[in-house]
Amino acid sequence: MRRRPYSGPGDIARLQAFTAENIRDHGRTGLLHPGDIPHRVFSGLRREDPHELVHIWDDHSGTVVAWTLLDPGHAGFDPQVAPSIRRIAPELEAAVIEWSEQALLAIMAARSSKATFIATDAYEQDQQRTHLLESTGWERQETEILMLTQRPLDNVPESQLPNGYSIRTVRGVEEAGPVSDLHAAGFGSSWTPELYRRVMESPGYSPDREFLAEAPGGRLAGFCVTWPDTVNRTGYFEPVAVHPDHRRLGLGRALLRAGMQAMQDWGMERAEVMYETENPGSGKLYRSEGFEPKWKIILYRKSRVVGS
Repeated sequence: MRRRPYSGPGDIARLQAFTAENIRDHGRTGLLHPGDIPHRVFSGLRREDPHELVHIWDDHSGTVVAWTLLDPGHAGFDPQVAPSIRRIAPELEAAVIEWSEQALLAIMAARSSKATFIATDAYEQDQQRTHLLESTGWERQETEILMLTQRPLDNVPESQLPNGYSIRTVRGVEEAGPVSDLHAAGFGSSWTPELYRRVMESPGYSPDREFLAEAPGGRLAGFCVTWPDTVNRTGYFEPVAVHPDHRRLGLGRALLRAGMQAMQDWGMERAEVMYETENPGSGKLYRSEGFEPKWKIILYRKSRVVGS
């Protein structure tokens, strides 16, 4: 096995193929949706250099067998290991997690991070990963639980919109400014037009897969980004949000339906979306649209001495 840093856009396609093929052959548990890879690398790490924070393990033939994403801003990391390798060589998973932990701690120390813990997560059904974490000092948290939900893409209702509202897709990079403002308002996060333009120009993103709710007068009121997995015919929503000034109008529901109808057109057979269980509004919306809980994702933490 050889570990190497992310080398450029071609690696995104390799990681997506690695993930889709492993889901096809071994099931969903423990693996990201392929669309979540560019989202996490280019949106989640929008102020970072992926060459520093994404690392890949290849076998002797150059085939990806594992990779990890370090997120020093959130004091976490996300290791992904091929299920077939996990079974025959469980020591690789332990090595990937140990390397990720030490590399993250080194970066946080160099940046004088004040975080008092580091974090990773595991599917609750993934007994191999949960046992490995708990046997090496990681503590399971009973808060900040994520629920990954799924529904078949049949009988998708038409979107119902308030008078004067409409749904369309992003026109292109010329909308980086208003779309970045919408993302910032929807999540109370920090975006600039320059940062969102970089997302729009990153591998994997396509403007015709980001849906916008437009208010009377043209102001943007909500959005959802959709990602297809053509191998497993599974569409994915990440992220979904409505501007605070336009909530409780049914726009989130309308965007989900528009996204699901598009997924059907792309040949998808099912849709997935994830939410935090501490956000009951999201869970209620997704359940009302036919999404059923499939996988619970548990947060694990390990204490860190600040300054080390």
